Amino acid sequence: MSASIRRIAVLVSGGGTNLQSLIDAREEGFFRSKIVLVLSNREDAYGLVRARNADIPAYVATREEDLLRLLEEYKVDLIVLAGYLRILGKEFLKVYEGRIINIHPSLLPKHGGMGMYGIHVHEAVFAAGEEVSGASVHYVSEAVDAGEIILQEAVDIRGLSSPQEIQKKVLEVEHRILKQAVKKIEEEIK
Repeated sequence: MSASIRRIAVLVSGGGTNLQSLIDAREEGFFRSKIVLVLSNREDAYGLVRARNADIPAYVATREEDLLRLLEEYKVDLIVLAGYLRILGKEFLKVYEGRIINIHPSLLPKHGGMGMYGIHVHEAVFAAGEEVSGASVHYVSEAVDAGEIILQEAVDIRGLSSPQEIQKKVLEVEHRILKQAVKKIEEEIK
Protein backbone atom coordinates (compact mmCIF):
# COMPACT_ATOMS: atom_id res chain seq x y z
CA MET A 1 0.00 0.00 0.00
CA SER A 2 1.24 3.49 -0.72
CA ALA A 3 2.42 5.67 2.16
CA SER A 4 -0.98 7.33 2.27
CA ILE A 5 -4.41 7.01 0.74
CA ARG A 6 -5.34 10.08 -1.24
CA ARG A 7 -7.02 8.94 -4.46
CA ILE A 8 -9.93 6.49 -4.53
CA ALA A 9 -11.64 4.72 -7.43
CA VAL A 10 -15.07 3.20 -6.85
CA LEU A 11 -16.25 0.31 -9.02
CA VAL A 12 -20.01 -0.19 -9.39
CA SER A 13 -22.39 -2.32 -11.43
CA GLY A 14 -25.78 -0.95 -10.40
CA GLY A 15 -27.56 1.85 -8.60
CA GLY A 16 -24.57 3.13 -6.70
CA THR A 17 -26.13 3.87 -3.31
CA ASN A 18 -22.90 2.90 -1.56
CA LEU A 19 -21.02 5.17 -3.96
CA GLN A 20 -23.44 7.99 -3.05
CA SER A 21 -22.81 7.39 0.65
CA LEU A 22 -19.06 7.77 -0.01
CA ILE A 23 -19.59 10.93 -2.08
CA ASP A 24 -21.71 12.41 0.72
CA ALA A 25 -19.19 11.39 3.40
CA ARG A 26 -16.33 13.00 1.47
CA GLU A 27 -18.32 16.21 1.00
CA GLU A 28 -18.99 16.26 4.76
CA GLY A 29 -15.26 15.83 5.44
CA PHE A 30 -15.71 12.39 7.03
CA PHE A 31 -12.52 11.19 5.34
CA ARG A 32 -9.68 13.04 3.58
CA SER A 33 -9.20 11.01 0.41
CA LYS A 34 -10.73 12.15 -2.85
CA ILE A 35 -12.89 9.98 -5.10
CA VAL A 36 -11.14 10.59 -8.42
CA LEU A 37 -12.75 7.94 -10.60
CA VAL A 38 -15.84 5.74 -10.92
CA LEU A 39 -15.81 2.71 -13.18
CA SER A 40 -18.55 0.29 -14.15
CA ASN A 41 -18.79 -2.87 -16.20
CA ARG A 42 -22.34 -1.89 -17.22
CA GLU A 43 -23.42 1.08 -19.34
CA ASP A 44 -26.79 1.27 -17.60
CA ALA A 45 -25.36 1.47 -14.07
CA TYR A 46 -26.98 4.42 -12.31
CA GLY A 47 -23.78 4.76 -10.27
CA LEU A 48 -22.24 6.40 -13.36
CA VAL A 49 -24.93 9.09 -13.24
CA ARG A 50 -24.30 9.64 -9.53
CA ALA A 51 -20.59 10.09 -10.26
CA ARG A 52 -21.16 12.54 -13.09
CA ASN A 53 -23.63 14.50 -10.94
CA ALA A 54 -20.80 14.88 -8.40
CA ASP A 55 -18.31 15.91 -11.12
CA ILE A 56 -16.34 12.69 -10.78
CA PRO A 57 -14.98 11.17 -14.01
CA ALA A 58 -16.97 8.02 -14.80
CA TYR A 59 -16.34 5.38 -17.43
CA VAL A 60 -17.60 2.01 -18.60
CA ALA A 61 -14.77 -0.52 -18.75
CA THR A 62 -15.54 -4.14 -19.46
CA ARG A 63 -11.96 -5.40 -19.92
CA GLU A 64 -9.44 -5.56 -17.08
CA GLU A 65 -6.78 -3.96 -19.30
CA ASP A 66 -9.02 -0.90 -19.60
CA LEU A 67 -9.65 -0.85 -15.84
CA LEU A 68 -5.91 -1.01 -15.16
CA ARG A 69 -5.13 1.73 -17.67
CA LEU A 70 -7.70 4.10 -16.17
CA LEU A 71 -6.68 3.33 -12.59
CA GLU A 72 -3.06 4.09 -13.49
CA GLU A 73 -4.01 7.22 -15.44
CA TYR A 74 -5.88 8.59 -12.40
CA LYS A 75 -3.10 7.49 -10.00
CA VAL A 76 -5.51 5.55 -7.78
CA ASP A 77 -4.29 4.48 -4.31
CA LEU A 78 -7.37 2.54 -3.15
CA ILE A 79 -10.10 0.71 -5.05
CA VAL A 80 -13.53 0.34 -3.44
CA LEU A 81 -15.84 -2.31 -4.84
CA ALA A 82 -19.33 -1.01 -4.10
CA GLY A 83 -21.77 -3.42 -5.69
CA TYR A 84 -19.31 -4.39 -8.42
CA LEU A 85 -20.60 -7.68 -9.78
CA ARG A 86 -17.53 -8.98 -11.50
CA ILE A 87 -14.76 -11.17 -10.14
CA LEU A 88 -11.37 -9.54 -10.66
CA GLY A 89 -8.63 -11.66 -12.20
CA LYS A 90 -5.47 -12.91 -10.52
CA GLU A 91 -3.16 -10.50 -12.41
CA PHE A 92 -5.36 -7.51 -11.56
CA LEU A 93 -5.36 -8.51 -7.89
CA LYS A 94 -1.55 -8.76 -7.94
CA VAL A 95 -1.18 -5.21 -9.27
CA TYR A 96 -3.43 -3.76 -6.53
CA GLU A 97 -2.73 -6.27 -3.77
CA GLY A 98 -3.79 -4.90 -0.38
CA ARG A 99 -5.41 -1.89 -2.04
CA ILE A 100 -8.85 -3.23 -2.96
CA ILE A 101 -11.76 -3.37 -0.52
CA ASN A 102 -15.29 -4.68 -0.95
CA ILE A 103 -18.59 -4.16 0.85
CA HIS A 104 -20.58 -7.38 1.31
CA PRO A 105 -24.18 -7.58 2.64
CA SER A 106 -23.66 -10.28 5.27
CA LEU A 107 -21.58 -11.07 8.30
CA LEU A 108 -18.79 -12.89 6.53
CA PRO A 109 -17.82 -15.67 6.38
CA LYS A 110 -21.53 -16.50 6.49
CA HIS A 111 -23.36 -16.14 3.18
CA GLY A 112 -20.30 -15.24 1.11
CA GLY A 113 -18.67 -16.70 -1.97
CA MET A 114 -19.64 -17.28 -5.58
CA GLY A 115 -23.24 -16.36 -6.38
CA MET A 116 -23.70 -14.56 -3.07
CA TYR A 117 -24.45 -10.96 -3.95
CA GLY A 118 -27.35 -8.55 -3.67
CA ILE A 119 -30.76 -10.02 -2.96
CA HIS A 120 -29.35 -13.58 -3.21
CA VAL A 121 -27.54 -13.02 0.09
CA HIS A 122 -30.69 -11.79 1.82
CA GLU A 123 -32.73 -14.67 0.41
CA ALA A 124 -30.18 -17.11 1.90
CA VAL A 125 -30.24 -15.29 5.26
CA PHE A 126 -34.05 -15.36 5.29
CA ALA A 127 -34.22 -19.04 4.27
CA ALA A 128 -31.76 -19.95 7.03
CA GLY A 129 -33.98 -18.27 9.62
CA GLU A 130 -31.15 -16.04 10.83
CA GLU A 131 -31.97 -13.60 13.64
CA VAL A 132 -28.99 -11.36 12.92
CA SER A 133 -27.47 -10.20 9.67
CA GLY A 134 -25.28 -7.25 8.78
CA ALA A 135 -22.51 -6.13 6.48
CA SER A 136 -18.78 -6.60 6.15
CA VAL A 137 -16.02 -4.57 4.53
CA HIS A 138 -13.04 -6.72 3.63
CA TYR A 139 -9.87 -6.68 1.59
CA VAL A 140 -10.26 -8.46 -1.72
CA SER A 141 -8.29 -11.66 -2.25
CA GLU A 142 -8.33 -14.39 -4.91
CA ALA A 143 -10.92 -16.35 -2.93
CA VAL A 144 -14.31 -14.64 -3.25
CA ASP A 145 -15.38 -12.84 -0.03
CA ALA A 146 -12.53 -14.44 1.92
CA GLY A 147 -10.12 -11.52 2.39
CA GLU A 148 -9.23 -10.00 5.76
CA ILE A 149 -12.22 -8.29 7.35
CA ILE A 150 -11.77 -4.58 8.06
CA LEU A 151 -15.15 -3.83 9.67
CA GLN A 152 -18.41 -5.62 10.35
CA GLU A 153 -21.65 -4.46 11.88
CA ALA A 154 -24.54 -6.70 12.90
CA VAL A 155 -28.22 -5.79 12.83
CA ASP A 156 -31.18 -7.55 14.43
CA ILE A 157 -33.50 -8.85 11.72
CA ARG A 158 -36.03 -10.64 13.92
CA GLY A 159 -39.51 -9.64 12.91
CA LEU A 160 -38.58 -8.85 9.31
CA SER A 161 -40.82 -10.74 6.94
CA SER A 162 -38.94 -10.83 3.62
CA PRO A 163 -35.50 -10.77 2.02
CA GLN A 164 -36.35 -7.29 0.72
CA GLU A 165 -36.90 -5.99 4.27
CA ILE A 166 -33.57 -7.50 5.32
CA GLN A 167 -31.88 -5.90 2.31
CA LYS A 168 -33.24 -2.47 3.22
CA LYS A 169 -32.05 -2.75 6.84
CA VAL A 170 -28.61 -4.11 5.88
CA LEU A 171 -28.13 -1.39 3.26
CA GLU A 172 -28.26 1.24 6.02
CA VAL A 173 -25.41 -0.63 7.73
CA GLU A 174 -23.45 -0.81 4.45
CA HIS A 175 -23.68 2.95 3.98
CA ARG A 176 -22.39 3.52 7.50
CA ILE A 177 -19.50 1.06 7.63
CA LEU A 178 -18.10 1.61 4.13
CA LYS A 179 -17.17 5.21 4.88
CA GLN A 180 -15.86 4.14 8.30
CA ALA A 181 -13.63 1.57 6.62
CA VAL A 182 -12.14 4.20 4.29
CA LYS A 183 -11.44 6.44 7.28
CA LYS A 184 -9.93 3.53 9.24
CA ILE A 185 -7.59 2.66 6.35
CA GLU A 186 -6.53 6.32 6.08
CA GLU A 187 -5.72 6.39 9.80
CA GLU A 188 -3.76 3.13 9.65
CA ILE A 189 -1.70 4.21 6.63
CA LYS A 190 -0.71 7.70 7.83
